Amino acid sequence: MIKEENYSIQAENLMKALIFDFEETINDFHEDLFYLHEIKKLRFNINNRIRKISDLAEIKNNNEDAYYQIIVFNTEYSELISDELDTLNLSHETKGQLIFVKKKKLTFNQLMTIVDEIEKSKNKILTKCSKAKLEPILRAKNALENEFIEQHVSRETSDKCQKFYEKTEKSINDITEKKIKKLLKSDYERYLLESIK
Repeated sequence: MIKEENYSIQAENLMKALIFDFEETINDFHEDLFYLHEIKKLRFNINNRIRKISDLAEIKNNNEDAYYQIIVFNTEYSELISDELDTLNLSHETKGQLIFVKKKKLTFNQLMTIVDEIEKSKNKILTKCSKAKLEPILRAKNALENEFIEQHVSRETSDKCQKFYEKTEKSINDITEKKIKKLLKSDYERYLLESIK
């Protein structure tokens, strides 16, 4: 009969990997995403066929720049794209096959749509952490029923997995809060006040 507890190692390793994945994912959330997403949603009716902007141009974004860059594959579509950008109230300038779209400062509500996406991402990762916590506990419970391990080993697995989960949850909440603070800047206090309501 096994007296050493080693089921929880699986949970610990998996949760460490999930934190790493989350840090990678959350880096992609930036205020530029809001209008980038709006531009990517643009559709055009050309010869009675609906075309996506990605069929007509390539959209480039560097978070450091003050503009999005649209490289139009065929300059005859520049005006069509230009008209659609006007409907989004985005100021832009066309130079040959390049359209430079000035980035706009986001309103609080627009920033909150990005915060919602960050929260969704956080909740998804916490669900994965819950599963990572539960699996070794169930394996240990099964081993106990089949008399491979003693009661105290099963209990120890459960306790350790719970501790790993709590530690991981705190890390993920801290990473999320830091990201939201960075995104909202001076609006962070308002966000805190409104989330209390």
